[in-house]
Amino acid sequence: MKTIVQLVTPIITKGIRQLDDVRELERPDLQVRHSLLDRGPASIESEFDEALSIPDTIKKAMEAERDGAHAIVIDCMGDPGLDACREVVSIPVLGPCQTAMYMAGLLAHSFGFITVLDRLRPMIDNMALKYGISALYVSFQAVDIPVLEIGHDPAKLNDALTEKAIRSVRQDGADALILGCTGFLGCAVAMRRGLLDAGLDVPVIDPIPLTVHIADALVKTGLSHSRRTWQPPEIKGLAGYDIPGFPKPR
Repeated sequence: MKTIVQLVTPIITKGIRQLDDVRELERPDLQVRHSLLDRGPASIESEFDEALSIPDTIKKAMEAERDGAHAIVIDCMGDPGLDACREVVSIPVLGPCQTAMYMAGLLAHSFGFITVLDRLRPMIDNMALKYGISALYVSFQAVDIPVLEIGHDPAKLNDALTEKAIRSVRQDGADALILGCTGFLGCAVAMRRGLLDAGLDVPVIDPIPLTVHIADALVKTGLSHSRRTWQPPEIKGLAGYDIPGFPKPR
C-alpha cells in the first residue's frame, strides 16, 4: 500500500515550501503532497499569526482527506489547528512540534529547542506544558532570523544554529536538540557536524522528516487519533468561513 501524506503549510507565502524540499523522503510506498493556504498570514511568528492561520488550515485538512490523503502533517512548529483538524478528519493529523518533543523524550532525558525569534519563547513554553513534557524541556534558544529570511544566507543560518546548539548543550544541559522551525529543514546535518566537532554527541531532530515518517508508520499500522478525545464538532451555522459541510446562516 502506498501512503499519501499531505503536508499543509499554514501560511500564504508561495515558494517557502516546495515539494522538491521533501522529495527525498518519498519511497515507492510513500508519497508526499503539499498544500498552501489561500487565506492567512505570510508567516507564523506569534499567537496572532497562528490564530489567523487556523481556519484555512482546517479547510485544507478536510480537502486533503476528501482527495485521498492517508495522513496530514501541519508544516509549522506552532502546530496550528492541530486539535481542530483532528476533530474534523478521521485520518492521522500530526504536528511537528508535538512529534519532535515526544521523540526527544524517547531519545534523551532533556532537550533544547532552537528557533527563529526570542518572542516565541512563551508559545513554546506553553506547548511543552500542554504536551506534558515540560520537565524534559531545559533550553530555549533563538537565532534572531525571521521566518521569511531563513533562506537568504544558509551559511550564516547554519553557523547561528550550531552556536546556539552548543550553548544549549553546554550551558543548559540539553541532551537532545529540536530544530524549532520547519523552515530549518535540512539544517540538522550541519548542526550535527558542528556539535561532533565540539565533542558533543547528541541527536538533532529535524521535525518534518521525522513527522512525515511517523505519519507513514501510523497509517501502515492502522492507527489514528481517538474519537473519544477529538470528537467531531456539531454541524451548525457558520458565518464568514467557507468550511465544507457547515451551512451559512440565512
